[in-house]
Amino acid sequence: MGDNEKKDILGRKIEKIITWIRAKVKEAGKKGVIFGLSGGIDSAVIAVLCQRAFPEHTISLILSCESQEFDIQDAMSIIKKYHINYRNIDLTPVYLQLLSLIDPGDKYNNKIARANLKPRLRMTVLYYFANIFDYLVVGTGNKSEISIGYFTKYGDGGVDILPLGNSLKSEVIEMAQFLEIPQHIISKPPSAGLWENQTDEGEMGFSYEQLDYFLTYGKLKDKKVEDIIKRMHQLSAHKRTIPPVPEN
Repeated sequence: MGDNEKKDILGRKIEKIITWIRAKVKEAGKKGVIFGLSGGIDSAVIAVLCQRAFPEHTISLILSCESQEFDIQDAMSIIKKYHINYRNIDLTPVYLQLLSLIDPGDKYNNKIARANLKPRLRMTVLYYFANIFDYLVVGTGNKSEISIGYFTKYGDGGVDILPLGNSLKSEVIEMAQFLEIPQHIISKPPSAGLWENQTDEGEMGFSYEQLDYFLTYGKLKDKKVEDIIKRMHQLSAHKRTIPPVPEN
């Protein structure tokens, strides 16, 4: 398959997702879309797809929460390049005040519990504005992350639609290149920005390349990593389903 044919296929896939976004908004009786823009590759791709789907009814929120300055700058570079409507809201003071109320003195010292407050605060703000503008909240999660539960339940997982939910991380990278997302955003280590120097792959214990290979072919040469992936998928099943109810 030649490069031009690959580009044509990728272009058609992107247009299909854009059409899907429009259909889901119409189906829900909403007027447009809103999403969080972190400065990472996934949210950058979502930003462009949403802008193309609803040029006049797309809002991106930059919801800083102890965020790195370079991530905010990367988010703004997407805003400027693609002319996207946005709001920049710093949630750090609210986050710190909430922590001081629920865990004064950091008694529990639980890094994950503290970190998960950040995406849950962002979700709250996204839905606040979604209610005001009558928009759907668009998530940025991809198939690779979803498969192992690498997202915060009712945080970045608390959304209305997931346009990248059937796209592997490697496919998101291809979309980013096709959409001409700045190369430094494509190349920087994926991070949820939960704490300083945190990276997805460092926290997961394996690479997205390994994860995508397993999701494509069902096996890995490294059986230890394969077992970790299978276990993460199993333990995160509750994140991918609605809350269970007892039978009558």
